[in-house]
Amino acid sequence: MFADDVMIFFDGGSSSLHGINETLDDFAGWSGLTMNRDKTELFLAGVDEVQYAAISEFGFPIANLPIRYLGLPLMCRKLKVAEFAPLVDKIKAKLNFWAFKISPSREDYSCLALLSRVLLCVWMSTFKLPNGCIREIE
Repeated sequence: MFADDVMIFFDGGSSSLHGINETLDDFAGWSGLTMNRDKTELFLAGVDEVQYAAISEFGFPIANLPIRYLGLPLMCRKLKVAEFAPLVDKIKAKLNFWAFKISPSREDYSCLALLSRVLLCVWMSTFKLPNGCIREIE
């Protein structure tokens, strides 16, 4: 969950989707907050044709991976080193900016702490960074 975005994972069975749908309807009845079906999509992986047909009866549009969610790439396979390029580019840009701002005579390691907190936390808490990506960052 992030603000008004919710991502729900389920086992791909139509009974699970039915339960999720009922739960969201109950929540809407109690809170007055309803799901915007125009902004709701299902991303399926590993479901057979029978499951796909049952799920599609709920009327949700079926979308395809990969997508970006909260700035992170989502896909149904391991990320390649090249797909970490946005992270590496952000790190390089920050380091160049800090190198300009921080006096070379000062031993200031706060930029390293800032780097680990600001740029790496989300990515590293979500993905295991490949060695090639770590080498490029170093």
